[in-house]
Amino acid sequence: MKLHLNKHETLELEEIEDNAESTRHGRQFNIQVGEDSARLSNLVNAAVRTHFEMPDAGRLSEGGRETVAAADKVRPAIFREQDSQLLRVVYKEIAVRFSDETGRDTQKKILEKYGLAIRRKSNFDSRQVVVYDPAGDIHAHRVVEISNDLVQLDEIDAASPNFVSEFPREATPTPAVSQWHLHFRAGQGHEPEADVRIRDAWKHTEGSPQVVVAVLDDGVDVEHPNLRDNIVSRPDPSEPRDLVGRDFFISDDEHPEHFDPRPKLFRFPYDRMTGNDIHGTPCAGVAASSGRLGKIFGASPKSKILPVKVFHADDLASESRVAEAILYAAHFADILSCSWSGPRSSLIEAALTRAAAGSAGLRRGNLGTPVFCATGNGYANQVAYPAASPNAIAVGATTDQASIAGYSNAGPEVWVSAPSSGGTDGIMTTDVSYPNRGFNTGLHSAGGADGFHTNSFGGTSSATPLVAGVAALMLSVGPDIDLATIREILRDTSDRIGTGYSGTPPHSEEYGFGRVNAGAAVDAVLRHVGTM
Repeated sequence: MKLHLNKHETLELEEIEDNAESTRHGRQFNIQVGEDSARLSNLVNAAVRTHFEMPDAGRLSEGGRETVAAADKVRPAIFREQDSQLLRVVYKEIAVRFSDETGRDTQKKILEKYGLAIRRKSNFDSRQVVVYDPAGDIHAHRVVEISNDLVQLDEIDAASPNFVSEFPREATPTPAVSQWHLHFRAGQGHEPEADVRIRDAWKHTEGSPQVVVAVLDDGVDVEHPNLRDNIVSRPDPSEPRDLVGRDFFISDDEHPEHFDPRPKLFRFPYDRMTGNDIHGTPCAGVAASSGRLGKIFGASPKSKILPVKVFHADDLASESRVAEAILYAAHFADILSCSWSGPRSSLIEAALTRAAAGSAGLRRGNLGTPVFCATGNGYANQVAYPAASPNAIAVGATTDQASIAGYSNAGPEVWVSAPSSGGTDGIMTTDVSYPNRGFNTGLHSAGGADGFHTNSFGGTSSATPLVAGVAALMLSVGPDIDLATIREILRDTSDRIGTGYSGTPPHSEEYGFGRVNAGAAVDAVLRHVGTM
């Protein structure tokens, strides 16, 4: 089935048939696609319970038979995106972004024509809504067909079925012992050209509390000793419940859990990515760990972190909520760091476009917000989405041997690369501090017996917040530089390690314009603003 991304681009969706059966707990979906069947079946059943009106069987009582009967009617359409093979599930909702020129009366007429009503409005874009058919006639495949019609209208900027989808987090752990990625030290088996020259940048700045890096991920441990002082306080002054960030996986903006961006989901074994919210805390540390405990620093240790939770481990996430999270982050942060990939989405693209273009109401106004995205760990010659978007800055990974990491996806969209795992050592950074949770569950060899840090973080997941942290250093000395200047300075100051460069300026599909050099980037900003 074809999904229209816009008036000109389509995407092929491969339908997955399910052998669903009714049980006393409601409808259970059984996906048959080979070795991945059990995992996909679990994801679909969890998504239906969470997003599509089916109650959790554990909360049903003997008196809940009518609820089970209603839940048994839930029949979503289940697809795989042909290129990425990512799972996308849709039931009744369509997300629509009306153009700035479309008035209220016209919006109402369009929705009435298709029998649609507004279910909820975006808190951060007054022209974006989620709609549905109150009569219940438009569901599953029909949702895709109606969305394809809407996206052709001049009055609409973006429309998409409100899929809940897979968004793989991009970590690739390997054994490691030190923070070689920030500063080279002889005698550890690392190449001198492997690090980002962070101490050259720190001669001028270690970051600024006026610069905020949003980490969009599966949650951040806001009480971690190396993070708590750098967590932004009350990011949204107009919302008193917004104390340290939000959880956009929670669909109800009024629910108390929406205002708690901490890790929440843990399943044994607790040091594995699958089933655990342990990815965002290391990402936050790579960007802006204070170094207060154990001198484990982030790239910009005096900048602030905005935790934006968009995932509950590897459960499927609503694409409209991911887009809403991006808009929220652009309103209250200067830099966005996204260490994950997902399906191509017109909703997410619209949010990225607005962040990059800048507008009144965003934290950086019309300067444009840099959104750093991981190219992906697929060993592929294709950059994953959203890194492949022209509105993102795609970050690849290099190793402690000053070479490209074999897993790092390559392609013309790669802008820069940064040190990560894949060589001898990985990345030492913050870990979830809850007892017996995280990549390090309390082993000295894994980063310390207290479990507060891991020495095994990596992948393009680690490279991405590292570049975001370097950008925070840049904005600390030049807060008014625009997005185009940020991109140009990163391009022109990166070290062209490795081979395969061509063109002017030289570009490699593996390294981008080279491995980021923090010291050279900060020096270039100082020259640009005329203070050096």
